[in-house]
Amino acid sequence: MDKEQVFFQPAFVLHQRHYRNTSVIVDIFSRDYGRLSLIAKGVKQRKSSLKSILQNFQLLNLSWVRKSELGVLTNAEFKNSSIHLDQDNIYPALYLNELIIRLTHTFDAMPELFDAYRDTLRALSEDISTPVILRLFEKQLLQSLGYEIHLSHDAKSHNVIEANKYYLYIPEHGFVETLFEEKNNLHFKGEHLIAFNSNQLEQSEVLKTAHRLTHINLKKLLGDKPLKSRELFKAYKAIGL
Repeated sequence: MDKEQVFFQPAFVLHQRHYRNTSVIVDIFSRDYGRLSLIAKGVKQRKSSLKSILQNFQLLNLSWVRKSELGVLTNAEFKNSSIHLDQDNIYPALYLNELIIRLTHTFDAMPELFDAYRDTLRALSEDISTPVILRLFEKQLLQSLGYEIHLSHDAKSHNVIEANKYYLYIPEHGFVETLFEEKNNLHFKGEHLIAFNSNQLEQSEVLKTAHRLTHINLKKLLGDKPLKSRELFKAYKAIGL
């Protein structure tokens, strides 16, 4: 490939791993170039200024050169004020990172998802309801991946979903009106679907609907391999920290 040279690209660090004696490989999520990996040379040396900058959950300006799948970081700086997450919100933030790493393709630009990720981190730092903002991020993630949950119309009749009716959800197809309410994971009330479609998740039943729908679809994409961030959060809660 031709040499790619990028300057001051908005990006977040998703993960780091050791590389040789003094360097690390940084997995990043950038607004215009998607997810990719860069070598940060000499970052483990005491005199390196990059170590304090290459932090997770901080909006950065990154510059790099790339002639293969693995690029080389040339500059990094904070883009604006820091995002401050407390200990409880670190685990939801790690969950976001793991979803992006597991489900997005390298070099696939997703500016809408990047903006949603940035806004979700800011919302976490402001102590906005964590379940609500996670469901909204998952909804945007599915849409960006091409698996949007179509919440406005009946997939069979194409009629607008109505608040007083009940619907069966058929994954990869959509919602189909059903005559009776059934207590199972794939039946939903119309008013809850309408609310989720409008991002109105304040009511507990709407939030439960959002949780069921996003996780039905994410489970198909993630497969049987468990999410490490969920296991870490369970362990954290179990020891009562």
